[in-house]
Amino acid sequence: GGAVMDQKSLLFTPEGVRDIYGEDCEKRAKIQQGIHTIMKQYGFKNIQTPTFEFFDIFNRERGTVKSADMFKFFDQYNNTLVLRPDITPSIARCVAKYYEKMQIRLCYTGSTFTRLSGYQGKLSEITQLGAEMMNDASSDADGEIIAMTIECLQKSGLKEFKVDIGHADIFRGLIEETDLSEE
Repeated sequence: GGAVMDQKSLLFTPEGVRDIYGEDCEKRAKIQQGIHTIMKQYGFKNIQTPTFEFFDIFNRERGTVKSADMFKFFDQYNNTLVLRPDITPSIARCVAKYYEKMQIRLCYTGSTFTRLSGYQGKLSEITQLGAEMMNDASSDADGEIIAMTIECLQKSGLKEFKVDIGHADIFRGLIEETDLSEE
């Protein structure tokens, strides 16, 4: 069986999560508000998605988190649910349900949860701030997102940073040119 917890040990948080309070909490709120203000200036609207979703939302090829690293549990109908390891797939689900093909700008702040192997002081619960511009594949949209990202990083107080830009189609094109098998 599991270890018995005494009342005193319940004052502590489980491994991988922590309380944020006092000056740290104030600094976080100020940074989040500053970034959020910039996103609003670019025309992004708030969205909140559920903290947990069906496992299959994240169990696709587009997922960036391995199944073993997700916090999973079951609902009363025996569906597998997960605490969201990333917010973007939830936004994609929401856009597919509510917005047809029109350009939509959505921004969010929320917790994400990933089980960490070999803990090493890293947190399992991370605050994710983001913006998604959907249904616009233009280079103008890409440029706008990059400019906004730089403004947000500067607003957060960072003086030195590097923005990596990647595109899956470039990789796919290179693979096609090499005649490599899918494997």
